[in-house]
Amino acid sequence: MKRIATTLVVFASCCLLAPSLSAQEATINHGCSLRGDPSTKNAPISHLNRNETVTLVSTRPRTGFYHVQTSDGTKGWVGIKYLTVGGESSAQPAPRPTPSASTGQTPTASPSASRAIAKGAFNPACTLPFAGVRNSAADDHCGIQGGSSAAAKQAESNSKNDFCEAAAAPQAVSYQDLLNLQSQSANIPKNIPDRKVVASLGEGKYVSYVAFVKGAHYSDVAAGEAVNCNIPGNDTNDIHIVLVQDPGPNVDECTSTTAEMSPHYRPPSWTPANIMKASAGHPVRVQGHLFYDGSHTPCTAHSRPNPKRASLWEVHPVYSFEVCDQTTIADCQSTTATWTPLEKVFGSTSPQ
Repeated sequence: MKRIATTLVVFASCCLLAPSLSAQEATINHGCSLRGDPSTKNAPISHLNRNETVTLVSTRPRTGFYHVQTSDGTKGWVGIKYLTVGGESSAQPAPRPTPSASTGQTPTASPSASRAIAKGAFNPACTLPFAGVRNSAADDHCGIQGGSSAAAKQAESNSKNDFCEAAAAPQAVSYQDLLNLQSQSANIPKNIPDRKVVASLGEGKYVSYVAFVKGAHYSDVAAGEAVNCNIPGNDTNDIHIVLVQDPGPNVDECTSTTAEMSPHYRPPSWTPANIMKASAGHPVRVQGHLFYDGSHTPCTAHSRPNPKRASLWEVHPVYSFEVCDQTTIADCQSTTATWTPLEKVFGSTSPQ
């Protein structure tokens, strides 16, 4: 009788534990941030790559996040939409955003709408931080991972296409901050399939940066680049913005820093011509995702590679672009300065 009772207890325990054990592991379905708490208010503590396996500390999500543990033992929180548990995504299928007339934002659409999108389409993982308009040339033909099959390039594209870090106020970064980050990352290799090393330095933070614009142009229009699936043309490639600390015409571009406007859902008024016209003589404030672009090389005392820059740390993608009513960076950093979004300067201006 005692043996039967013991057997029943063991059997019951196995039945109770089986569902829990089977749900303990999950797979990252999109490169994302690992956070120290279940929110986006603070900077990420690390970065997780697509197809990475994590263990669920708890199978119950909290405020939209799962508590997980990575393979190296680090514990943190991951948004449920980035996890696939038991072979099925924890979130709804990727949505197809459309502009909202009432809010000016681009909300997510229903799962049925997303199923109509082509397999290689760009589907934002969150509500976009600007009033975007679907750019068919790019959004219907190039997904978040870009066009490369290389793991390092896919991880890089995931980061370049991160529009989901704007839940809290941005962290102000200075020109010196970007130079310091460059010094700290001087020995990081160009190809980094695991971007934890740059996430530990700050990649993934939502930042705000004030500078003057020296130049702006569509980049890599002849052949495109991997993040944009190597599709040539203006509408399918980034707008490269050269940012400097001095508005003078003779400032050395090797002292510059960079911001990039992604082609995905880019507002019609975000064009190189409008950027240059609106910013003439006035500092600008770019806010967005802090990114380490290891595919390039910064200027040195003996080398001036293109595109010229002082730091490989940049704002990419740009979430907002505003123009100051003052004419110096110091005055624009005061509380009395007025900032006007580029799209309000030009309204619904068509691409140029």
